[in-house]
Amino acid sequence: MAARAWRVVPVLAAAVACSPIQEYQAAARSLRFRLARVEPDLRVALPLDRSRIVFRLVLEVENPSQVPFRVLGFGGDLGLTFREARRPLGRLELARPLELPAGGTARMETELSFTYQDLRDNWTAIQAVTSGGSGAWHLDGQLKVDAFGFPLQLPVRTTRDFGGR
Repeated sequence: MAARAWRVVPVLAAAVACSPIQEYQAAARSLRFRLARVEPDLRVALPLDRSRIVFRLVLEVENPSQVPFRVLGFGGDLGLTFREARRPLGRLELARPLELPAGGTARMETELSFTYQDLRDNWTAIQAVTSGGSGAWHLDGQLKVDAFGFPLQLPVRTTRDFGGR
């Protein structure tokens, strides 16, 4: 019985090597990401501890391949470079599924919100938003996609300049 089991292993290995997963992985590596918009909104309220700053983010995912994907989630860190210093701002988590058609583009939208305490800790972000200076937004994370039942994870790194850079 054990001898039969060892005969099956090479067959299974060959089947995995010939599976469409390699095609899906290659197609997934061709996906392109762009931080399309970062829209900050300072919401001042009284008392001040109810004030917030909200960043609305739009991430575009372009699929030049002929493989359709279903985006299952995204997790990433938003940061900014302002006055030559790179600062982390917060973590984004998206869990809403999104269809990414073959040869098409899809948009993921989310908001990152900070409380008054966060505002004090992230004063650089407020300066960047209100001063009219130049800098860059950074988004680094992992995209989880599915292609015909095969789950894949992809690194995402994108930057968007703002101001007079």
